[in-house]
Amino acid sequence: MDRRIMIGAALLMLMAAGPVFAGFGAADLIYVPAAAHSPGAVGSNWRTDFNVLNVSDTAIDVAIAYLPSGLSNNGFVFQSRDTWLGGRDDEGWGTVNEDLADIPPNGTLVIADIVGEYWAGMLGASGIGALVVMSYEAGTLEDDGSKVSKDSIVNCRIYNRTTIWVEDPDNEDQFIEKQAQYGQTMPGVPWYNLADGGAVGETYDFSFEELTGGQEANKLRYNVGVVNASDPQTSLTIRIQPYQSNGEPYLDAADSEILTLIVMPPASHVQLFRPFRDDWDIGITEGATVRVSVVAWASSGADPVPLLSSYGSVVHNNTNDPSTVLPFFAYPYDVDCMWGTSEKRSTGLRRPVEIPAY
Repeated sequence: MDRRIMIGAALLMLMAAGPVFAGFGAADLIYVPAAAHSPGAVGSNWRTDFNVLNVSDTAIDVAIAYLPSGLSNNGFVFQSRDTWLGGRDDEGWGTVNEDLADIPPNGTLVIADIVGEYWAGMLGASGIGALVVMSYEAGTLEDDGSKVSKDSIVNCRIYNRTTIWVEDPDNEDQFIEKQAQYGQTMPGVPWYNLADGGAVGETYDFSFEELTGGQEANKLRYNVGVVNASDPQTSLTIRIQPYQSNGEPYLDAADSEILTLIVMPPASHVQLFRPFRDDWDIGITEGATVRVSVVAWASSGADPVPLLSSYGSVVHNNTNDPSTVLPFFAYPYDVDCMWGTSEKRSTGLRRPVEIPAY
C-alpha cells in the first residue's frame, strides 16, 4: 500500500478515536467552581476570562454573582443585588456591563479578567472564588426576582500571566523577554449536575465526586477546590480524602485514614493548596485520587438543599502551566436519580438559589 495512503488512514483512525466526550452544560443556573484574579505559588499570577453562549431561541440577559474564597459565609450575596454584575441599569445591580443584556440566540460574550474587573478588593482579599451565573429571557426580570428562565453554556479560562525568553530574530544568540500565558479550562457546572448530599440509595450515591491525577513532586503540584452550592441557609461538612493508586486510603503513623474535614458556611468556597504535602504530609506521590464528599449538613431553613461542586488542578512548578481535573461521579448516569424524575432522589431536584429581589 502507498505510504501516503497508510499515513492518511492512520490519521483518520486517530481522528475517529480522538476526544468525543460531550457533557450536559446548558442550564439557566450554572456554577463556575473556580475563578481568580490573584498571585499564586512559585511566582504565578492568575486571571480568569469568562465566556457565555446563549443556546436559547430568544435573546437572553445574564447576571453573575461572585463567591469569594476563604470559608466565609457568602449567603448575603443572595439577599440583595448589591454585589451582582448584571446588564441593565434599572434592575438594581451593584455593577453593570450592558453587554450582558440582549445576547442574541447563538450569541456569545467574553469578559476578560472578570474577577479583577468587577470584584477585586470588593469581596474578600484572596482574589479566588467561584461564580454563580443565571440566564433568562431578555427584559423579563421582575423586582421580586421572578423571570422567564432560559439556558446558556458557561466556560472560563483560568491562566497564569508570565513572561518567557525567546530568541531575538534580529540578533543571533540573543534573547528577548515576551509576555506569555499558560492556561486551563474551567467549565461551568449546571445546577442539576452538582453533587447532592441527599442523593444516596441502595444502587446509587451522588453525594461525592472523584478527582483523578493526584500528584505531588518537585516539578508538579496539585490543588483541590470546593464550592458550597447549597441554598444560602445551608452549611456543609465535607470530607476530602486521598487514596493511593492501589485503591487503598492513605494511613498516618497511627494507621488512621488520612483525610480533611471542613465545615463550609453557606455559599462558601475553599481551595487546598498542595494538600498532599501541606495538609496530609504524604509528600511525593503519583496516580492518587481524591474523593470529595458531603458527610453532613445543617440549615436554618426548613427545606435544605445540600449541594457542592469540586475541582482539581495539576500545575507545573517550573512554568506554572496548569491542567484542570474535572470531577466525576463514581456511579453510572441515571436520569431518574440525577434529574429527579422519580422519588429515589431523597432531597428532590430543587434549585438551590435564585436572583434576589430588588
